[in-house]
Amino acid sequence: MKTIVLFRYMIILLVASFAALFELYAQPQRVLIVTGGKDFDKQAFYEMFSGIEHDTISKPAAFDRFADAGFNSRYAAVVFFDTYQPISQPEKEAFLGLFNAGVGCVFLHHALVSHQEWDEYEKIVGGKYHHKPYMHGEKKYGPSTYKHDQDFTVKILNRNHPVTRGVQDFSIHDETYLNFSVRSEVTPLLTSDNCEGGEYIGWAHKFVNSKIVYLQPGHDRFAFENPSYRLLVRNAIDWVSR
Repeated sequence: MKTIVLFRYMIILLVASFAALFELYAQPQRVLIVTGGKDFDKQAFYEMFSGIEHDTISKPAAFDRFADAGFNSRYAAVVFFDTYQPISQPEKEAFLGLFNAGVGCVFLHHALVSHQEWDEYEKIVGGKYHHKPYMHGEKKYGPSTYKHDQDFTVKILNRNHPVTRGVQDFSIHDETYLNFSVRSEVTPLLTSDNCEGGEYIGWAHKFVNSKIVYLQPGHDRFAFENPSYRLLVRNAIDWVSR
């Protein structure tokens, strides 16, 4: 009798294991990397994604890709590394379709600058780099500024978040932004010891049905080749994909 019970238990475990594996491999694993609006060190940037199945595309062609019927079954996440500005109403609808479908998105560095004239974009990313002065409450700020070739320490604010798992405070040589806005609903993940940078330089939140991560570092190869930064990017992709 005990042997029969044990056998049945093993069968149940085996079926559950196969079901879990099927669910894992049935999920899309590929990542779409979106660029546009700014030149960058392509070789160093794309090397960050070595070992990750990915496709690359630039805006505005990316908007047509977002509207493809099979997009959700093909891509697990989208990584944005662009500063593209124009966006038509149909392109906005295609973009917003990502979040209605729950596609996770990671925004890197200057993606904070894109679509200056579209207010909804700030809500999507969780913040905005402002080309013009802006009001926050009754105070006037900006315009946002940047400073190249800064050496600073990235400090982890939330060590329990999946995006920062395994990452310790680390030194980096990078560009910094100042006087950009961060929305109150985000979960801050990163700060720095640089007075030329913002209070938060990395955060996570949810927009509609999608997980969102923004990482402010990432200007050039000094960031792309930094092991800690690479781990943050990979953790971010993994988290928004789930």
